[in-house]
Parts: sequence; structure tokens; C-alpha cells
Amino acid sequence: FFLPPGAGGGGGGVSAKNALGDDLFSKPYLSEKKAGDRSLAQGLKGDATYLIVKDDKTLEEYGLNAVCTHLGCVVPWSAPNNKFMCPCHGSQYA
Repeated sequence: FFLPPGAGGGGGGVSAKNALGDDLFSKPYLSEKKAGDRSLAQGLKGDATYLIVKDDKTLEEYGLNAVCTHLGCVVPWSAPNNKFMCPCHGSQYA
């Protein structure tokens, strides 16, 4: 995510998108987020994907797919519990 579009061939990035389908750009995105933030964006194929802001206010190099692989619901981040908690089957992931 957030890599500049390539001129063709392999190695180009895929833009993360907001809920309206507009491209997200790293500088404005990070200016609105706190360290440790885990916010949803549209990732590959439009899947709900968490973008994770590291302690140094940069983004992790990956997006974390938010869709439960067991039952298909979106797994929310629980900040008070510091983990993802699946509402479909109760699993918890730190």
C-alpha cells in the first residue's frame, strides 16, 4: 500500500482506499492518526484491511486483512483489550 504506481511490469504497489473508494496518501493519512492506530481501509479486491501505524508514526509494510477466514465477518480491533476480537466465533488475536 501507498507505493507509487509502477510504469508497468512487476513490483508496483496497490493503493489503499478509504470507505468511498478514494486513494489514501501516506502523509495526510499519517497526520490524522496516532501511533498504534489500526484503521480500516480497502485493500486488495476491496477487502477490509487494517493499516497499522507504528510507534515511530510510519506504516507497517503490510496491510492486515480484517475478514475472518472461518465465517467471513469483519474482525474489529479492540483498543481497550489490545487485540482483535472476532464477533462471529469469539477468537482473539493479539
